[in-house]
Amino acid sequence: MVEPRRRSSVSTAQSEKLEEQVERYARSRDAQLRESLIHHQRGLVEALASRFTRRGAPIEDLIQVGTVGLIMALDRFDPNLGVKFSTYAVSTIVGEIKHFFRDCTWAIKVPRQLQDIAANLPRAEEKLCAKLGRTPSIRELAAYFHVTEEELLEAMDLDQAYSPYSLDAELGAEPGDSHERLQDVVGFSDQDLESIVEYAPLRAAMQRLDARKQWILQRRYFDEWSQNEVSRELGISQMHVSRLEREALLDLRRALDVRAA
Repeated sequence: MVEPRRRSSVSTAQSEKLEEQVERYARSRDAQLRESLIHHQRGLVEALASRFTRRGAPIEDLIQVGTVGLIMALDRFDPNLGVKFSTYAVSTIVGEIKHFFRDCTWAIKVPRQLQDIAANLPRAEEKLCAKLGRTPSIRELAAYFHVTEEELLEAMDLDQAYSPYSLDAELGAEPGDSHERLQDVVGFSDQDLESIVEYAPLRAAMQRLDARKQWILQRRYFDEWSQNEVSRELGISQMHVSRLEREALLDLRRALDVRAA
C-alpha cells in the first residue's frame, strides 16, 4: 500500500511543479523556460495524439499538430483565470487535433456542418439507440442534428470523401470478381458507358427520367461538364451530384433494359 501513495505524491509534486513553471513563464516569457516546458510535455502530446490514430492519420502528423496546440496553450495561458494549465493544455491540444481532422484530411472540400455531423454520427446513433431501444431512423437522426434528411444522407456518404480508396485496392469484392486494381482503370474510358451513349434508343430512355437527372446526364456525358461545375450550377454539394448521377445511370440502364426486352 505504500507504493501507490508514493507514486501519487510524486505525481502531485510534478503537477504542482508544472503549474509553478507555467505561471513563471506567463510572467517572464523566458524563451529557455518555454523550450523546456514544450520538451517535457511531449509525453502528454503523444498520449493525446495516440487516441486519434484509429482515424487513419499518421501519428507523426498528429503529434506535430498536437505540439502546435501545446505551444498555443502555453503562450495563451493566463494563470489569473483560475484554471489549471494541465486542463487548459489538454483541451487546446485535443481541439487542434480535431481541427486537423475537420480541415486537412478530406479528399474533397466538404462543408464544415456535414463534417461535424459525420464525425458525431456514431455517438448520436449509440445515444438514440439507448434512448429508443432500437436503431434510429434517418428522420430521427436528422431531427437530432437539426438538419434535413437529405443533409444527413450527404453526411453519411462522407466516409468516401474522408478516406478515399487506395489506388492499389482491388475492384473485386467477391470470389471470382475482377482483380483489377483501381489504378488500372482510373483515367481510362468506361467502354460500357460509351456504348450506352452511342446506343440509339438512349434519348428516348432519358425522357423517362426526372428533369434534374436528365439535366445532370446531359451536362456530364454530352456537354462534358465536371461534377464541380454541375454542383455549382445546381447549388448543391459535389457529393450530392455524385449520388444523383449514380441513381440516374441506374435508372437509365433499367429503362434501356425495358426497351430491349
